[in-house]
Amino acid sequence: MNITIFGANGQIGQQLLNIALQNGDTVKAVVRREGAIEMAHPHLQIIVANYNDEAQVTEVIAGQDAVISTLGPNLNGGRKVTSLPIRDAHEVILRVMEKTGVKRFITLATPAIKSAQDKKQIATILPAIMPKLFFPPGYAEMKGVEALVKASKADWTVVRIINPNVKIDGNGYTTSLGDSKAKFNVSRKNVATCMYDAIRKSEWIGKMPIVFNK
Repeated sequence: MNITIFGANGQIGQQLLNIALQNGDTVKAVVRREGAIEMAHPHLQIIVANYNDEAQVTEVIAGQDAVISTLGPNLNGGRKVTSLPIRDAHEVILRVMEKTGVKRFITLATPAIKSAQDKKQIATILPAIMPKLFFPPGYAEMKGVEALVKASKADWTVVRIINPNVKIDGNGYTTSLGDSKAKFNVSRKNVATCMYDAIRKSEWIGKMPIVFNK
């Protein structure tokens, strides 16, 4: 399978990159700066690109089987939202996917992005309230991504996470679509594994699973 990963140098992105290569996929790892990834593999192409440059984004997406974004917002406490780079990157990626006919898109978010299947529980309510109060830029990024994804023609899945700082992987991951009880804690490896598995899960198209450790 030919996969493009945006944000492949991040902590989740690197885990995802390794999983894809271990499974024999060919990966275009897209990063913003030279030297962000220091590894070599016959099935890996590291590409430095401006995520807002439609021509560059087209080059890394055209002909691919799936596109995955592990881009996350800057969780600073500043209250003034001056720019939304993650939202803007998603706008370009989704526009290029539609133009080039690439359909499968997996992206990363928090439960600040709401699913129609969400029922009232701590895991679907608190993660939307807290960033709105304490991390307005991050919240604005998530709501911007939500609007773009829901309006797109892509076969999308939004993998939602709450606390990806768990150091152990436990017995792997499990998910809730928001309609059953979800836990908060998940390891980055389990997030990456879930995102990779989502590529082939047609039942997750148009869905927003919350992933957490078993």
